[in-house]
Amino acid sequence: MRLINLLKRELSKEARDWVQDGIISKQQADLILHRYGSSLEQGKATGSFGYYVLMSLAVLFAGLSLILLVSENWNEIPRWLRMSGLLLVTLSANGFGLFYFRQDNRMAAVLWLLFGSISYGVSIMLIAQIYHLGEHFPDGIYWWALGILPLVVATHSRLIAFLVTALAFIWMFVEAEMQFFPLSFPIFILVVGWLIFWQKTSSLLYLAALVGVLIWLNLALSRIIDERFYDMTTDMALFNIGLGLLFNGLSWWLMSSDVSRWKTYGLVSHLWLLRAAIVMLFIFSFDDVLSEFQYVAYQSFWSSMSFLFVSGLAGLGLAYGSGKHAYLPMTLIWLYFLVSFSVLSISLESATYFTIMTNFVLVTMGILLIRRGISQVESHYFYMGVVTLLILAFIRYFDLIGGYLGGAALFLVAASILLGSAKYWKKVQEEDDTGALSVNQGEQSNE
Repeated sequence: MRLINLLKRELSKEARDWVQDGIISKQQADLILHRYGSSLEQGKATGSFGYYVLMSLAVLFAGLSLILLVSENWNEIPRWLRMSGLLLVTLSANGFGLFYFRQDNRMAAVLWLLFGSISYGVSIMLIAQIYHLGEHFPDGIYWWALGILPLVVATHSRLIAFLVTALAFIWMFVEAEMQFFPLSFPIFILVVGWLIFWQKTSSLLYLAALVGVLIWLNLALSRIIDERFYDMTTDMALFNIGLGLLFNGLSWWLMSSDVSRWKTYGLVSHLWLLRAAIVMLFIFSFDDVLSEFQYVAYQSFWSSMSFLFVSGLAGLGLAYGSGKHAYLPMTLIWLYFLVSFSVLSISLESATYFTIMTNFVLVTMGILLIRRGISQVESHYFYMGVVTLLILAFIRYFDLIGGYLGGAALFLVAASILLGSAKYWKKVQEEDDTGALSVNQGEQSNE
């Protein structure tokens, strides 16, 4: 995705040069760039982006230096000087940030507010240490994140949103480690979601928010199953498969949107969920793994299966309007897991047969990805399908499910698919080259 964004910025720069040289009009440039989800304004500030990154890192290291310096000499500093120093640094940094914000100097404002946010967190921790306030130390991280959360709304800064997200993740993990449930975590995700969906574009923040939602939902389910501990159970696998199908359907829905940033988010999450699905299928392609899914290992089997059924159906409903490339692979995976877990809960002897079926599902997914990559001229799908088949062949070479004949059959199928894909790809490229040549000859004849 970084490469795609880089290409968009380069295309925007080239389009501005074409407009200045009189090759195309501004309206034509806008139409061309809109087709690729870009605009003439994109990339104008690219030159200052490196300066902004370096200044942000400088502020971050300055904040870390402040923490270490104060910590080293903390006991030798009088209490009144500690308090006044912490308050002075925090208020001054945030005051400078607000001053530059009112002056419409956004970059300086965000950098000062970032330093002020770090100072604010240091002040919370050290003041709590001075006056021995509270024994549940995750509360300090929570109030740090919550205290700077309004700055995200006020400044629309992705940099401060990154800091808030990182603090929210740390608080969630520490809280769960101490056997407490991070109930307020969705507050941070909602604010970050508002920023990236309606104000600024950031694929990294979107992925972080998506991962945060998945982790929080897993913690919530684990808490429901066992109020005392966060233990992974077999139900969690069904739950996450259902969530994956639901979020993949949502990704297809986002890709069908007219908003450029929503399309980008949909593509990003779809690709990562697709990779996660392939990894999960590889895990289930081993005989021992499926054998572990015994009926007695479930805490609430039918509830989990019902969730898998409903969430998969909802995901298919969201993806249906996007065409067969969306709902066919999802339907295949959905039905496979529904049938597999239903049968395995009754008869463990069928584990080997379903392991063999998993391998053929992976082969089918590889075929569909290669076919989709060729038909849509999308290299990431094509190479994902090729890599899936190659990894499958490599794994089956060392772990021959179904004996030597089964492994040989899989190798033969993989070889046939790769050979056919290569020939079809060559044919498509030759047709494109022939079409381009005929167009050029037609233009020359008209001249």
